[in-house]
Amino acid sequence: MPFENRDFNTPDYTEELEEPKKVVIISCEGSNTEPEYFDAVKRKLSDNLKNLVEVDIVPKPPGDSEPTAVLNNLKEHVKNKYDFNEGSDILWLVIDRESVEARKRNIKKIIPECNRDGYSIALSNPLFEFWLLLHVTDITAYDSDVLIQNKWVNASKNRRYIDKELSTILPNGFNKRKGKFNQDIVSFENVKRALAQEKLFTTSYPEILDSLGSNIGELIGDFLDLSE
Repeated sequence: MPFENRDFNTPDYTEELEEPKKVVIISCEGSNTEPEYFDAVKRKLSDNLKNLVEVDIVPKPPGDSEPTAVLNNLKEHVKNKYDFNEGSDILWLVIDRESVEARKRNIKKIIPECNRDGYSIALSNPLFEFWLLLHVTDITAYDSDVLIQNKWVNASKNRRYIDKELSTILPNGFNKRKGKFNQDIVSFENVKRALAQEKLFTTSYPEILDSLGSNIGELIGDFLDLSE
């Protein structure tokens, strides 16, 4: 059987094309704690980042932290930096429910646009600090009503209950000022604990608007692989 003619300078294999990188873009309500938390997760758990995933934390300008402002900041960032690839890139807003009813109305206002344009909402009720508390303690030891009320704990009204608990539990305390995020909160074990404990509460959106809970674990799952 004769050999087929073949150019021996030509490889006899087909090179696999690398899949396009997926970008998880996160727009936070806060300027300090939330962006610094996600930055710490990126750095400290870099070995657990999913393949071909990049995480981009949108810079938060000072001022308005209403849900519409968080959404507009995300849209402006994507417009200026990306050719948004719908179905590949993932866009998230990180928002606090807080206790006032006006806040609930403002969150509900952005839902139609988010649903239409493919933006996901990571919501914590009452605050993002509830998600942090899930990292560092047995949450079943707490009264759910006390957590969701999250009342002021001093006369000057500069610290709420969950903030106080974080400061008490963490050896180096808890500080919400810029550049002061306690990096000890973020570890492989602590994030896994938070993901497990989050499931004890409401994790479905928009039900979180009226219940103690969080769905930040869904956002974490978009870029971290914590399987052992």
